[in-house]
Amino acid sequence: MGKVYFVGAGSGDPELLTLKGKRLLESADVIIYDRLVHPVLLYLAKEAARFIYSGKYPKNHVLKQKNINQLLIEEGRQNQLVVRLKGGDPGIFGRVGEEIATLQREGINYEIIPGVTAASAASSYSGIPLTHRDHSSKVTLATAHRQAGETIDFKGLTENGTICLYMGVERVESTQQKLLEQDVSPHLPVAIIEWASLGRQRTITATVQTMIDAIEEQHIQNPALIIVGEVVSCRKDEDWFEQLPLFGHKMLLMDTKTIDFETILIYTQQGADVYAIQVGEERDKRFDEVHKQYLRDHYFDEVVYLDPKLTTVYKNQRDILDK
Repeated sequence: MGKVYFVGAGSGDPELLTLKGKRLLESADVIIYDRLVHPVLLYLAKEAARFIYSGKYPKNHVLKQKNINQLLIEEGRQNQLVVRLKGGDPGIFGRVGEEIATLQREGINYEIIPGVTAASAASSYSGIPLTHRDHSSKVTLATAHRQAGETIDFKGLTENGTICLYMGVERVESTQQKLLEQDVSPHLPVAIIEWASLGRQRTITATVQTMIDAIEEQHIQNPALIIVGEVVSCRKDEDWFEQLPLFGHKMLLMDTKTIDFETILIYTQQGADVYAIQVGEERDKRFDEVHKQYLRDHYFDEVVYLDPKLTTVYKNQRDILDK
């Protein structure tokens, strides 16, 4: 029997992957990865590794949770190393509890490797400390998708504290209503961070009273984290990440040779939002479906031709999808 490793991929920036996570990706026989995992991490996999996409879109699950559980049983029973690659930290709103319960019932060995959760990535990459001696002595991680009848003590948690609401944009109206009903100050600062720690990151600040209008005006969508608390006032305009030379650039690297993971990091370390594709007959065909899926979801307006001959073949992202 094999072993299943639940690996936290971190949030966005591929360098937020832990060293242990990197080692396991390099050794894995099978990688089952989620939608919010940056696919460039798959470039760390060995040539014989299999990829299985288990991404979940709002109201449109590629694999339902029960199917994912069954998949883990089937793969975990074989004599192989299985990596279940999850965005952020597997133990924070990643349903890892349900999945390990499935493995426990079947007697399948597993390990959990934590990752950098969205609250840490979003706050750090937008210049907002989650705790501060003058503003916050506690942090609460909460999901806006609560069970029916479940309530959160917003008043108590925001008094000298910070609340991080995961995937809260589509429930922002009810969240604002609950905050105001519990006498949370309408002037309490709020930050909404979309696509945290990627070059496409957007950070907007508002107040409890104006948060809905701000989200609508800027067309903010999930994945986005909402931070509520006085710590938001520590953000001063653009912060360190947004000041990097390539921040905001959406760059697609193309080559006929295998693109090294370190090459990708040259661009991400300067703040760019980067994806990389190998094309041609010698390409690694395992990535064909990975590329199609990712390029359907994300648009890149700058193409970097690592092989100059490609300039006459592919003019833009649409050409890649068509060919």
